Amino acid sequence: MKISASVMAVIVGAAVSANAAGFRLAEQDAKANGMGNAFVAVADNASAAWYNPAAITSLEGTNLSLGSVMIMPSMEHHVSPGTIDKIKSTTHIPPHFYATHKLSDKFSLGLGVNAPFGLSTEWNKNTAATRTIATKSEIKTVNANLSGAYKVSDGFSVAAGVSYVKIDATLNKWIYIPANTYYGGQPVIQFEQTLKGDGNGVGYNLALKYDVDKVSWGASYRAPVKINVDGKINAPLPAPLTANGATDRDASTKLTLPDMLQLGMAYRYSDKGLFTAELDYTDWATYHQVVIDYTKDSGAAAQSIDHKNWESVWAVRLGTEYKYSDAWKLRFGTFLDQTPVKEKYFETRVPDSNRLAFAAGAGWNKSNITVDCSLMYLRFMERRIGSHASSSLLKGKYNSYAWLPGITLGYKF
Repeated sequence: MKISASVMAVIVGAAVSANAAGFRLAEQDAKANGMGNAFVAVADNASAAWYNPAAITSLEGTNLSLGSVMIMPSMEHHVSPGTIDKIKSTTHIPPHFYATHKLSDKFSLGLGVNAPFGLSTEWNKNTAATRTIATKSEIKTVNANLSGAYKVSDGFSVAAGVSYVKIDATLNKWIYIPANTYYGGQPVIQFEQTLKGDGNGVGYNLALKYDVDKVSWGASYRAPVKINVDGKINAPLPAPLTANGATDRDASTKLTLPDMLQLGMAYRYSDKGLFTAELDYTDWATYHQVVIDYTKDSGAAAQSIDHKNWESVWAVRLGTEYKYSDAWKLRFGTFLDQTPVKEKYFETRVPDSNRLAFAAGAGWNKSNITVDCSLMYLRFMERRIGSHASSSLLKGKYNSYAWLPGITLGYKF
């Protein structure tokens, strides 16, 4: 029974981290990225289909955009003086595509396909101090959202839509089972446990936008999405412990992606410039526990419950845009974002902490073509993990940062 409990803990640790590794990616358009993603009250290009679908009633004709805000992270774990673990250097290229079409003076449609959750980390599976907590973590999501917008009156529009979300996850870690603790006389058992799964879910979204004189107000809400994840667990154990292992066995869980609310204001202080501010809320409190169902090699069904108790958090975003010429616009932005992860539930799938970002960007347009480029520097505040951690292996200092270059191409007809 001790081996069984150990295997249950392994599965819980991996599955729980799926949502931790699949943290929210707010950067879904190069123009918005250059303004610190303070965009809900601006939303004046095709990416309005994501940031604020109510704003698409102000877009004439048909608008298309395609691009990516790439993510280049660096993470370090200072285990002890002179000992530092680092994640494998990788560039992530989540794509985004948007389309809007004005059906009439009152009605418009917007389509967005992007990846608002997901990333990956890979710690050295042979040398990392925390390899028994996490080695490779890879989460991929695809969100397809269709919204309809209605112009209630001049300057006031509302929107509603539906989203389909698909998730794929691969989560690995090393397992060490001391022989004299679990089965007297047997050598220490070592293996890399893997968990792979996928699932999908459906959610809805609501939005509004109100323009009066030089001021614009915007609000966008996206409901939580419940996803049933089915997959395989591979945690092989040698004889005579085989029956308690899980070799290519079924495993399933349920995850809830958080609801999100953006409230923003934009002020056009001149014909050439605007300033925008936004409050961004992510309800990570929906992620309070994970129930794992799986099958052991003996065929017996098992279940485990793990409590996470993440916190709901706010981000404060500021951005500005200046029209340098008819063809060029310059942009700057910043934001401060809180972490939802308490020290007690800290994990190395993504060693999260409070974040501060600085961004700059430029846009060029000619005729019906636009090109937007941006670069964001995202700094994670140093996080020190001590005696309150779930494992002594997590203790130490964590330093992380990321560069996020973005490019989006747009076309209007």
